[in-house]
Amino acid sequence: MVKHTEHKTEKSLKEQYMESQKNAFFREVEEDVKAEKISLIWNKYKTYIISIIVIILSITIAKNWYNNYKAKVSLEQAKKFERIISATNVTNEGKILELTEFAKNAKFGYKDIAYLNIYSMQIETGKYEDAINSLNTLIDDATDDTFKNIAIIKLATLSSSIPAKDLQKVKEELEGISSRKPFYPVAQFTLGTIYVKQNELAKAKEIFEELTNSTNIPVSLKAQSLSVLNYIKSAEGK
Repeated sequence: MVKHTEHKTEKSLKEQYMESQKNAFFREVEEDVKAEKISLIWNKYKTYIISIIVIILSITIAKNWYNNYKAKVSLEQAKKFERIISATNVTNEGKILELTEFAKNAKFGYKDIAYLNIYSMQIETGKYEDAINSLNTLIDDATDDTFKNIAIIKLATLSSSIPAKDLQKVKEELEGISSRKPFYPVAQFTLGTIYVKQNELAKAKEIFEELTNSTNIPVSLKAQSLSVLNYIKSAEGK
């Protein structure tokens, strides 16, 4: 009886061993198949895979290089701009010449900043025609919509001094400023003022009524709009 049990145990152990060997064999075969598949895939697509890796690395390197380049150039331009503006031994005319030259190769918004400062200096020296030309240049070539909108509004404030063709351009630019832009209320106020000056009271009234009823504009601008609206209503009653 004991011998039979021992024989059975020995057989069971043998079967377990054979089973484990069989499983190990199948795992090895499976791994070999996987390795073979990977090898086949690599041989078939290695050119594409390498290309993608190279592209990703190139983009990363280029992005880092550009950010470093932008920071370096911006710092250099900031120093040069500050040197021109803060010079105490140079007249406004001299600074205008330097800023005009600086603007030719300026990048990352410094061209726009240069032209706004040129405009301010031209206004200070009474060169209104040159100031208008500077603003027109900025409107046409601005690298940032914020500076373009500032130029449009500043040009509109000179409406009594600018030629009719330029004034028409200003009106079109002001009308084109989206209501989602932060400059929209000021742009509308400026446009309404131009309409008043040109005696287009119906258009002006529509704008100032909108501004007066708006809840998203500064209190001071709302008060000015109400004042102009009252003027329009009194003018219509005459």
